[in-house]
Amino acid sequence: MTALDFQKDLAVEVENILKDVITLDPDGHRKTGVKAYRQFLPKVTEDDEDETKFFPYAIIRLSEGTTPNDFEPWEVTADILLGVYDVDPMMGGNDNILIMIRRIIDRFSSEALLSKRYRCQSQIDWAVQDEDTYPYFFGGVRLKFSIPKIGRSEPIYE
Repeated sequence: MTALDFQKDLAVEVENILKDVITLDPDGHRKTGVKAYRQFLPKVTEDDEDETKFFPYAIIRLSEGTTPNDFEPWEVTADILLGVYDVDPMMGGNDNILIMIRRIIDRFSSEALLSKRYRCQSQIDWAVQDEDTYPYFFGGVRLKFSIPKIGRSEPIYE
């Protein structure tokens, strides 16, 4: 199992968790579901394109991994960064971010296993941005997972 496998599985799971969240796209159309991207948003390639076409989104960003010894699994930190566009003057985009955060937390608090291989640790952190960027809203969840690793073998000397 690799960090890449884990990241792909987590992206699929986050899309599933958020599949029925209803938001608005930058054109004002209702949109159901959230697209998950791994590590970063895709690069904008043409002058007439901009990153608003990716809203709403979840970025699955792996920030670090560590293993304390030969016997313990990898401990991998995954940040799920959320972005929503919403022109609602009552700041409905903030509500959407908080709903998305709650659903992710509920999923991994109630069922720690992901893909029958990765175990979410009990400490879960979340945050929303503290400045006004209307009509764009952002938040995130930080999860730590235990990920199996290959054991170290010792050669036998005779």
